[in-house]
Amino acid sequence: MSDAFDRWAEWRHKPRRDRRSIPAELYAAVMSLPEADRSDRQRVNEVVRYHDEARREGRTVWLYLDDYQDGKTRAIGEPGWIKVFASADAADRWFKENDPEGVAWEYQVDGGRAEESVWLYSPDPGSRGVGDADWVRLFVSKESAKEWDEANVPKREIWEYPVQE
Repeated sequence: MSDAFDRWAEWRHKPRRDRRSIPAELYAAVMSLPEADRSDRQRVNEVVRYHDEARREGRTVWLYLDDYQDGKTRAIGEPGWIKVFASADAADRWFKENDPEGVAWEYQVDGGRAEESVWLYSPDPGSRGVGDADWVRLFVSKESAKEWDEANVPKREIWEYPVQE
């Protein structure tokens, strides 16, 4: 029986024109690892188990960068700049109606289960690097975000975004 590492390795080393895919959840978990660890069976299986547990407990959300509206660029902090979905299913439902070619990326929420809102910190507010594991950091509450901010990067802005079910 194959494990997460086997599925990852088979997909990663498939022939160029092979259209095989892997679940987005597996891809997101493995891509959160440093490049060197993506070839380590133990690290890959460990991070996939950890992400699966976080997803089951509601500690992950899916992000979609929506930084253009009516021909104008939206900036971090503006309403609608990013859409936050409670699950991949919620994102898929929204995409069917609004952006059939859109893609959302899974991120973990620090501090517990995502409720009505998440608080977002970006090390580079001008970046459009959605999908990169280090693009943003999400928090379950304003208090936990401020606590982290004070301990790590004092005086950086943190923005609130609603979670769509």
